[in-house]
Amino acid sequence: MLPLIDNNFEKFDNIRYNELHQNKSSSVYEKLNDGTIIERIKIKSGSAYYESPPKSYFMIFKDFYPSDNIRKKGLKFNVWGGFQKGTWYEFDEKGNLIKEIDYDKPYQFTFEDILRFCEKEGIPVTKGPVLQSTGFHTIITRRMENEKPIWEIEWLKKPSLVENIILDGISGKEISRKESKFINN
Repeated sequence: MLPLIDNNFEKFDNIRYNELHQNKSSSVYEKLNDGTIIERIKIKSGSAYYESPPKSYFMIFKDFYPSDNIRKKGLKFNVWGGFQKGTWYEFDEKGNLIKEIDYDKPYQFTFEDILRFCEKEGIPVTKGPVLQSTGFHTIITRRMENEKPIWEIEWLKKPSLVENIILDGISGKEISRKESKFINN
């Protein structure tokens, strides 16, 4: 379920990017034989790499300096706008590892607990790759609020109704639940 990520130094793969680059867009896409989708983006301020394996709730994200040296990398929930998972690694411009952040640490109510909650509630959670153009997908985020960890689940309950559920990140206790109209443009 979790793609592998390590703390090793990396450089952006300009050779592969240039092989795939065919138009004015800064993004290139590649689909591997196993169904993994890789997106590479190159702009003046740096580059980015997204690897979305099939049958995973998470993608690998890598951010690079303009020098093509790695800036940071880690796992993100596969729906755009999702949360950072596990340990993330940050590097200085010379490629030295300068920081490790464990984003799971404050959450005793884990992502696996969230999956069980969603299953019990009938909330669909999509495994990757998840493309933005494929409709509304359940968004799971987490954040610190008043120094306490919380989870937020936003899902399409009915074609015209979105439900937003907030859970305590320690106990999993429901903090709030509200519905709002959804207009599909």
